[in-house]
Amino acid sequence: MKSIILAELYKLLKRKNFIVLAVLSLWSLIYGFGAFLHWDFVKFGAKLDLVTFTTTMWTFLLILTIPLLLILYTSSSILGGEIQGGQILLEVNRVASKKTLIISKYIVVILSILFLYILNGLSSIISYIFFLSKTEFGYTRFWELHSTNVQSIIISLVNLGFVLLLASIAFYLSLHLSAIVAAFASLGIYFLCQLLSYMAIISKFIPGYFFTVPNYHFTVGLALFHLLTYGLICMLLLGATIRVFEKKSL
Repeated sequence: MKSIILAELYKLLKRKNFIVLAVLSLWSLIYGFGAFLHWDFVKFGAKLDLVTFTTTMWTFLLILTIPLLLILYTSSSILGGEIQGGQILLEVNRVASKKTLIISKYIVVILSILFLYILNGLSSIISYIFFLSKTEFGYTRFWELHSTNVQSIIISLVNLGFVLLLASIAFYLSLHLSAIVAAFASLGIYFLCQLLSYMAIISKFIPGYFFTVPNYHFTVGLALFHLLTYGLICMLLLGATIRVFEKKSL
């Protein structure tokens, strides 16, 4: 499995859409630099600490929709793109089982999103230390940690789980649809969750609650509920993907 994962990672690094995503993940450097130079389009409603700036930069990036769509397209093309292009036949003949191939590809999907998340986080930290902390929007003592920061970190991880859930949906749908259609269909599910979140009675239990609702009600229990729910659904989707792929005629 290790050799398959390494081969998939190598192919991923050659994809133009993933390279674009990596570049977009560095956008916080431009944002911080713009604040440092007092560019007009860079505006903050209040002073931000290091943790708040770092965690919100990832959310702001995905709210732009195009980066999220690119993530979903990358996730669906890892499987669906190769089914559509016919390369999957060569891969199936080289592995011990179709299950191993699917799990390896799914691990690459997770690693790709984690890489983008960490890259965005590191660029945000660098941007804050060297640029934003030297402006009226930041603090020079940026290493302090308080309860609000802990909440921001937890919410950021929950939202990361939601993105992984959407990517898992795109990965599964790519068995039945083309990579681009699977990506748009998954994005449609995101918009559906966004619409359902306006229903106050059920909003707290809708996937993406902390991502789509600006004035969410935070509790550790609710955050854990969402994380566990995302993890369970992802595992069910992976199992469904394996079963469908094993029966699929290639």
